[in-house]
Amino acid sequence: MNAPSSICRTSNIAGHVIRSVVAHDEPEPSFLHSLADLARALPSPEALTQKRASLRAVVTTPDFHPGKPVPVGVVADLEGAVLPHMIGSDIGCGMRMVVLEDVTADQLSTPLLDHHLRHLFFQGGRDIALTGSDRHAILREGLPGLLDNLQRASTGLLSKLDLSRAWVDLERHSDNGVFSCEDIDPDFADYAQVDDDHRRDAILGTIGGGNHFVELGYVDHVADGAFARAAGLKSGSVVLVVHSGSLDFGQRVGTATKERARIASRSGEDWRVLSMEMQPHLYRRYLDGHANAVNAAFANRFFIELAAVEAVARALGREVDHRLVYDAPHNTVWQNGNIVRHRKGACPARGVGVMASSPYEWLGEPVILPGSMGDGAWLLAGCGSSSFLESAAHGAGRKLSRQEARSKTNIDGGLRVVGPVDPRSPTLRGRQDVVAEIQARLKEEAPAAYKPIDSVVAPMVEADMIKKIARIRPLITVKG
Repeated sequence: MNAPSSICRTSNIAGHVIRSVVAHDEPEPSFLHSLADLARALPSPEALTQKRASLRAVVTTPDFHPGKPVPVGVVADLEGAVLPHMIGSDIGCGMRMVVLEDVTADQLSTPLLDHHLRHLFFQGGRDIALTGSDRHAILREGLPGLLDNLQRASTGLLSKLDLSRAWVDLERHSDNGVFSCEDIDPDFADYAQVDDDHRRDAILGTIGGGNHFVELGYVDHVADGAFARAAGLKSGSVVLVVHSGSLDFGQRVGTATKERARIASRSGEDWRVLSMEMQPHLYRRYLDGHANAVNAAFANRFFIELAAVEAVARALGREVDHRLVYDAPHNTVWQNGNIVRHRKGACPARGVGVMASSPYEWLGEPVILPGSMGDGAWLLAGCGSSSFLESAAHGAGRKLSRQEARSKTNIDGGLRVVGPVDPRSPTLRGRQDVVAEIQARLKEEAPAAYKPIDSVVAPMVEADMIKKIARIRPLITVKG
């Protein structure tokens, strides 16, 4: 079915045809600004031909907004090459949703939860202990490799893991929790050196900055009961939502690839295009490093889940059963033959009959779409729209830049936010500069800084990109 013309646009920029689904009430100057950014980010057809590559299709999602060096909310199919700058350094960033069993929203009102979340995430209480063999397995073989290793030995927080449940939950991950690669990037050799000594990991299990977060909320509306039951959700279910990525791993791959590509580029070439045929070594090294980073991101969200559930368990004084709904990256590339699909801030949204052996095979791929801090999230189901490259928006999309948000937004006093520092702590008396900076960072993520979530969801429903499943209302947010 074709999308209604009122929300679907076709543009021609820099010699490329761009197909867009636009958010409701999207200001025209904002959309044009994002298109201008995209025009600068896309190599010209001539530059691609020079590298024996071509751009097959480009679409934008309703959360399309300016970004550097590439706007967010873009999906591009490239034949014969990869564009690392399209993904940037936040490789593997994505969403994870978990349902907590036998926990009610009222039980999360205890201030003990704030204390334990702050301790676990910011005050050294995470206790993620990994061996060199564990680290090697994560980068090389993703979550399946880690779980295989943990069957032999584990300590710290991982010693509480229900391994049998974790193995079953692999089918609730995009790509089963692993991106294949031929090797570990040499830049990660020290980190992944194989040994059997447990050491507390300083990287994995951390939220990161920017718009990354951990949020606990509850299902306040179910739109599709059959899908919700398959996901383990019902009205009132307490849900954990994690938004994080690959941290230092993606940063290193993105930065180092940019440096190597520039050095290797010949005069007159667009260094941003890594050709499958003409630059096989650079191309392969990027895809391997990229896979390492995506695998680290899968593990990072997995560890964050364990830490958040542990905080709830400590606050309630009992163990808490939990099961995965879904985990998928929204900032990465997928290679299929000679075609490389780039998703820059866009979720995979495959339809019915594609995800073999998954509980969602005949339901459609889950899409986790968060709004702004305090605006909650939607669980959606992909419809596999070929017109929009089987993709969907990954969030509400910024309306104001971070700097604008600092001066133009206010924080709702009802928001419950846990950060590294408690602004009410007696130790901050007389330090209004620190308190002001805490408030300014919260303003960057305030609801007014983003498009309303329903203005992004509604046009995707109209365009047959997704279906609504369940809406989650937030109770408490953890921000780095």
